[in-house]
Amino acid sequence: MRLPLLLVVLLALSGESFGTNEKPRLPCEYSGAVSRKYPNTAFAMPSDAMKQRATKRVDFPLPVKQIDIRGMVAVDVLVGNDGNVVCVQGFYGHPMLLKYVEDAVEQWKFKPLKENSSPVAYVGKLDFALCNIGCGEAGSSMSLLK
Repeated sequence: MRLPLLLVVLLALSGESFGTNEKPRLPCEYSGAVSRKYPNTAFAMPSDAMKQRATKRVDFPLPVKQIDIRGMVAVDVLVGNDGNVVCVQGFYGHPMLLKYVEDAVEQWKFKPLKENSSPVAYVGKLDFALCNIGCGEAGSSMSLLK
């Protein structure tokens, strides 16, 4: 009797964890039409696709580039139907870098997205591998432009 119940719970949990990767929540309140891949959930574009859609990118200010911090930073971005950033919410990374990434990405511009000939907002994820002095020439750079 316990084994079937355990299997049902495990299947439910595994489906929930897969679902969170495919069905992200919006990073902020938004009342307009949002691109949907699944009913009632926002579809998030992966980082590489988001970077390709960017038409204007803003980088860190120079003093931040001189800090010797390394690590990954990841943010969710809600792009409005006009291509402007509605909001940015960091969810992974060094707290100091995360704030600067959020501030810079808020100034980015993206290509608008249309569904059924109507402009819609969309959610995307941006990942950055950041490093400065300790990485040498072969390593990542302290730049959001790549």
